[in-house]
Amino acid sequence: MSFEPMLFGAEEEVAEAQPRQRVWRTAWLEAAALFLVAFALYALTDILGTLSPRPAPTSWRVSVAVLPALLWLILSYRAERRTRQPRPHLIAVLLLGALVASGVAVPLEEQLFQPERWLPGLDFFGRLLGYAATVGFTAEFLKYLVLRYSIWPQHISQRLDGVAYGLAVSVGFATVLSVRYALLAEATLAATALRMASITLPHLAGGVMVGFFLAELWIARTAILWLPAGLVLAALVSGAHYAFRAIAIVGSPGVASTGSSPLLGLLLAAGFAAAIFALFAFIIASADARAALALSRRLP
Repeated sequence: MSFEPMLFGAEEEVAEAQPRQRVWRTAWLEAAALFLVAFALYALTDILGTLSPRPAPTSWRVSVAVLPALLWLILSYRAERRTRQPRPHLIAVLLLGALVASGVAVPLEEQLFQPERWLPGLDFFGRLLGYAATVGFTAEFLKYLVLRYSIWPQHISQRLDGVAYGLAVSVGFATVLSVRYALLAEATLAATALRMASITLPHLAGGVMVGFFLAELWIARTAILWLPAGLVLAALVSGAHYAFRAIAIVGSPGVASTGSSPLLGLLLAAGFAAAIFALFAFIIASADARAALALSRRLP
C-alpha cells in the first residue's frame, strides 16, 4: 500500500527530531483571542450599549470574519517561520481548506443536506446524529482529504505536525464559513463576531482530532480502522456541539441562526475547543513520552 501524497513533494528529507514550533501555545492564544474579541464586541453592544445595535457595514463584518486567518498568520505562521525547520506548505493547506469549504461543503449544506429544514424538529440525540452525519462528517472528511493528498506522510515526522496542519486547514475552512455569514446576514459587529468564534473554535477542535489521527496512522503504524474511527469521533463531537448549541442559545439550531442567547453559544464553543485541546495535548504528550522511553530502552 503506497502512502505517497499526490500534490506536494518533499522539500527536503525530514529528520526524526526537528526544531519545530510546538503548536499548542499559539493555538491557545488564537482561541483565546477569538473568544475575547467576540465577548468584547458583545459587551460593547448588548451590555454597555457603546456600539450601535444596527447592522454593521458589510466591509466591517467581513473584517471580523477574516480574523481567524489573520490571527493564524500573525501567531502560528509567524512563529513557524522563525524556527530553524518550519513546517512546509502551511499556507497551501489553509487555502485548500478554504477551497473545499467554498466549493464542496457550502453547496452540500445548502443544496443537499439543508439541516435547518428537518433537524430542528428532532430530539437532542436525533440532532446530534443528524448534524454528525451531514455537516459534521462532511467537514472533517474534507479536512482529511486535504491533508491526506497534500502533506501526508512525508511532512509528518511527529504527532504535533498533524495538529499543526489540522489547525491550518480548519482555519481556512472556518474563515470561509464566517465570511459567508458576514456577507449574507445583516448583522451587527457583535453578532458577526459571536458567529465567527462559534464557527471557528469547534472547527479548530475538529482539525486537532483529524490531524492527530492522521499523524498517528503514519507514526505508530496503527490499524487501518484507526483513521475511520477518528473521523467518526470528530464528526460526533461536531454533532454534539450543534445539538448542545441548540439548547444553549434557546433558539433554532440551524446553522444559519444566531439564536436568542448567543453568548451561551460562544461559551459552549470555547468549552468544546478547550476540552479537545487539553485532551489531545495530554494524549500526544503521553504518547511521545512512551515512545521516548521505548527508544531509550533499545539504545545500548
